[in-house]
Amino acid sequence: MSASVPLEPFYQKIEDAARESGSGLVGFADLSPLKGMLAGDATTFEFPCAVTFAVEIPKDAARASLDKPSEEMRSAYKMCNKKIKEAGERIVQLLIAEGYKARFIDPAQRVNPEKLLGPMSQKAIASLSGMGWIGKNGLLITESYGPRQRMGAVLTDMPVTREAKLVDNQCGTCTACIDRCAMKVLKGPDFKHHPGSRDLVIDWAKCGVYEARLIGDGSRPEMACGRCISVCPFSKVNE
Repeated sequence: MSASVPLEPFYQKIEDAARESGSGLVGFADLSPLKGMLAGDATTFEFPCAVTFAVEIPKDAARASLDKPSEEMRSAYKMCNKKIKEAGERIVQLLIAEGYKARFIDPAQRVNPEKLLGPMSQKAIASLSGMGWIGKNGLLITESYGPRQRMGAVLTDMPVTREAKLVDNQCGTCTACIDRCAMKVLKGPDFKHHPGSRDLVIDWAKCGVYEARLIGDGSRPEMACGRCISVCPFSKVNE
């Protein structure tokens, strides 16, 4: 696509494809602020921009995880991941058809499972698009769903000409996620948009080991914790 051709109609086409695949939120981000951030795959920084999209985790699944790990939350993760993969594949096809490079980042991919480390931070990408802010639980929090979403991203060399308005941290004095964390891994730092390092927010290694134990070895049903999602007031699970 020529640089002189307006990109907005193409952005709309991408948004439509993501929403048709079940994504309730779609954004576009310039990734230059992420240079130097911890990533499981350094080659992700070869892409200057990204399309980010999110699928809602149902309130029923979140309610099931208010007090203990649940099979419902694990099933919800899998459902969301399936929709995200479909959206990602469609967006990649659209971008390639227009002559751009594109790479889908699967939310389920773990370069280091025990540290919950993927190729690149999905939350950081989404926050750069103006989709939401990183909360005290270390998760993206949006106006639509709170932290009740799973995110996917397609890295690309398609220019992003939309100016993203970053969302300020709105957690305030709330410490619900910190107080009720099953493993007491949340640290509660203060920051406006992004903490800079996820290690300032959470002991990811301890959380990752716990999550891996809940998934298990296949000898019993898989579960997920998700309490930091469920107890967040922005999740509105009781409405």
